[in-house]
Amino acid sequence: MWFDKTKEEIPQTMESMARAIHVERTLPNILARITSLAVELVPSCHYSGVLLVFEKEVVTAMASSTLVVETNHLQGQLKEGPCFDAAWEETSYRVVDMRTDKRWPHFIPGARQLGIGSMIGYQLYAEQDGIAALDLYSTQPYGFTTLCEQYGRILASHAAVALNCSSTEQIAELAR
Repeated sequence: MWFDKTKEEIPQTMESMARAIHVERTLPNILARITSLAVELVPSCHYSGVLLVFEKEVVTAMASSTLVVETNHLQGQLKEGPCFDAAWEETSYRVVDMRTDKRWPHFIPGARQLGIGSMIGYQLYAEQDGIAALDLYSTQPYGFTTLCEQYGRILASHAAVALNCSSTEQIAELAR
């Protein structure tokens, strides 16, 4: 994990991570690698996924667990949540504690019922036809620190590059 590394080892870890991501040649494989690396490398990240909003529908393009699919489905139904909003309007949203956050009054209770304690959503892609977010989930409140958010942002930047280098057809295929 990155937080176990010395300051000198972090660049080498990031280089290895970038190679591991981009050795995958297809968009689904790249996104699968990014979501698995999020769980492996970001402290307290138990689950990860990519939420895609395509033609006004929310779909899970990639998920490390069914919990991610359920959470994305909930955000799509309610049209609110940190990842849903990150995809539309911001670069990221971090929910430190699902028990106390008031920003998404309909989504938060459902997320807590699913077992989510904290989460982060990063905007990945902005184009006329579709947008996306990288989702990180912890089962623990206060699971994500500012440092965790920075590590996730690095992974999100790789996911954004992969999406931006992909054709509209490849992205549409993820939505099916």
